[in-house]
Amino acid sequence: MHDEVIKTRLRTTENIPSIDVINTDAVTDETLVAAVIEGDDRAFAEIFERYKRSVTRTVARFFSDRSDIEEFVQQSFTKAYFSIRDHRGGEERSLQAWLARIAVNVCYDEFRRRKRKGETMFSALSTDESEFVETLVDQRARSADDRLVAKQLAEKVLGSLDPQDRVAVQLVYSEDFSLAEAAEMIGISTSNLKSRLFRCRNFIQKRFGKLRAS
Repeated sequence: MHDEVIKTRLRTTENIPSIDVINTDAVTDETLVAAVIEGDDRAFAEIFERYKRSVTRTVARFFSDRSDIEEFVQQSFTKAYFSIRDHRGGEERSLQAWLARIAVNVCYDEFRRRKRKGETMFSALSTDESEFVETLVDQRARSADDRLVAKQLAEKVLGSLDPQDRVAVQLVYSEDFSLAEAAEMIGISTSNLKSRLFRCRNFIQKRFGKLRAS
């Protein structure tokens, strides 16, 4: 019931009047958060407008399908709405960073769900993907179609990882986040992140090694 209510609110933000001030840009995030806690839904509509693009960018780092992106952005703001009291604020804990971490966790939860269902297993290579691996092994010239095949193969490789490892690998190696930034978004220590990345590299190398030996 609560999810449906917040979905309706977010989908119709254009019909919700902005906060009763002359310039909403001058209102701090902390003021908006406090207003939401006091029950002002217009304040949350303003938060949504401010950060919907950044949350969408975060989700789009992990999913390419438009319907997936829309769904998980929706879930991210729904979770933010119901956990707004947990936001602590401060220069190092900005609202934008807090929302990004929620979005990452939403993506992580979805990877876990798909992992449980056995989706995107690395072992199930198509003929095109197997041929692409051979070009990597033999260092042969690759065709123009190989970019798409490489993307599909990368998805299967990532899909074989533990969900939290997958998020870590994508943040650091695909999105060029620093170790400290990625660790903060995932909610682990930098040393833990380093260990995870080391384990992931070894795992992927072993899987490719098996392909080379076959």
